Amino acid sequence: MKYFIPENIPRRKRIILGPVARKLIVLFNWEIAGEFPNHKKMVLIAVPHTAMRDAWYALLAVLALDLKINFFGAKWIFTRLPSFFTISKNLDKLGIPWPLGWLQSLLLKRLGGIPVYREENKGLITSVIEVFSDFDNFVLAIAIEGGGFTSKDNPEKFRSGFYYIAKGLEIPYVPIAIDFENREFRIMEPLFVASSFEEESARIRDLFDGVVGATRTFTK
Repeated sequence: MKYFIPENIPRRKRIILGPVARKLIVLFNWEIAGEFPNHKKMVLIAVPHTAMRDAWYALLAVLALDLKINFFGAKWIFTRLPSFFTISKNLDKLGIPWPLGWLQSLLLKRLGGIPVYREENKGLITSVIEVFSDFDNFVLAIAIEGGGFTSKDNPEKFRSGFYYIAKGLEIPYVPIAIDFENREFRIMEPLFVASSFEEESARIRDLFDGVVGATRTFTK
């Protein structure tokens, strides 16, 4: 697997995980299409995010490319195992606790994970802008869909975090399609915030219209 990474994209050489991930992503028949823009700072937005396996394939791609990124994740995925059954109404305590949760948290944070406390995330975006404004370069990956994986969720309503981070730092956001039909991560052209959140959301919906996810097709 060969892929060109521009010089401004932060990277982390992984002696073991990199080669293993490259073999696995080929084994699973996934490809990476398009090119990363040569910007020092950017926000990646991936759509549609319909199942936990999206995240694992995306992680393989990050490791395979030796990328150094940061990503938001619900607090529970840092210490708990996924479950088909909800055992708590607290959004920070979904999944099933297990003895190696501490190791899971350590590894995900080592990979760039930032836990989001969904029960009390006020001020999160402001904090992110303050922290990343001092970085020379960074790539932040965000799943922007408002819904999760159940029929009661509303995937058409995007979370606004990506918008305010990109606008506040005056950096581009890069749409990436998680395309299960063609089994590829399709990197699109970078976009800069040029209008209201509602107008930017409409522009993004047009880009992803018809992309087939793991469990549903995105429709605008």
